[in-house]
Amino acid sequence: MNPLAELCRVWFALTLVLMLIVVGILTHTADLVYNLGLIAELTRQDFAVCTAAIFFRGFLLANPQIRIKQFDMDWAGLAASCPAMVLMNHASFFDFFLFTAMLPVSVCRTGHVRTVMSASLTKIPIVGKSIGDHAGSFKVFFQAKGAGFGKGDATDYSVDREKQQAETDRMEHHISELKGVIAFCPEGGMNKTPEEGLKPFRRGSFAQAAKYATPIYGAVLTGCTAAWPRDAKIGGYPCTVGISLTQILVPTAGMTPAELADAAQTAMQSQVTELAGRCGTGKGKVA
Repeated sequence: MNPLAELCRVWFALTLVLMLIVVGILTHTADLVYNLGLIAELTRQDFAVCTAAIFFRGFLLANPQIRIKQFDMDWAGLAASCPAMVLMNHASFFDFFLFTAMLPVSVCRTGHVRTVMSASLTKIPIVGKSIGDHAGSFKVFFQAKGAGFGKGDATDYSVDREKQQAETDRMEHHISELKGVIAFCPEGGMNKTPEEGLKPFRRGSFAQAAKYATPIYGAVLTGCTAAWPRDAKIGGYPCTVGISLTQILVPTAGMTPAELADAAQTAMQSQVTELAGRCGTGKGKVA
């Protein structure tokens, strides 16, 4: 046991809990203001996303043992491309914190950035509402317990179709009317073997992108499993993580969701391999 590494984990846990409590208080306060009719729903949601981005960034700054390398962060291109979709590889709980912390507040506001997450995550005490309903996140109602959350039956991604339709309608509105950004993990859940490459992308996730020819960006993360191992209850280990954001493709007329999913996976796998090499986290490793 490395005493320094364990001390870092204790500090990581303390700062994480404090940060989540503060974010929870702020977003619950904004929700109260919204319920009083003083702000619009879109404003409440943008505020929650901006709050998370700011405080997650502060949380990472408070943990300098985790060194962050950024490459090709094309936020300006993303903002100019709206509506757009951002794909993230997912192999660690740390992924969510790293990506959110890198989000510029200006992009959160103008791009109305929203994420897609398992409905089970929104039930976490205090913070569940903050990252779910308050932030306008799109829920995925998996039928298998724990699916999409790295637990339970990780191979069953079937959803409750009736509940899911309402979320699909919201996504359609977000893209077609608000010209917003939707960020999600196309693999459907946490990748247990990231060293083997990306898992097959869920084709249904690309229906809106194909319909509206939405530009697709890859937000690739690497080194995250060193910061927070998949089976560890808490992370915070000293390490180097990397992130890159770049446009990987724009759907052409007539592309089906299946074709788009396959093309996106191929392009993103190249981005994964390149980032791992540039960041020094190992050839082909995605997190």
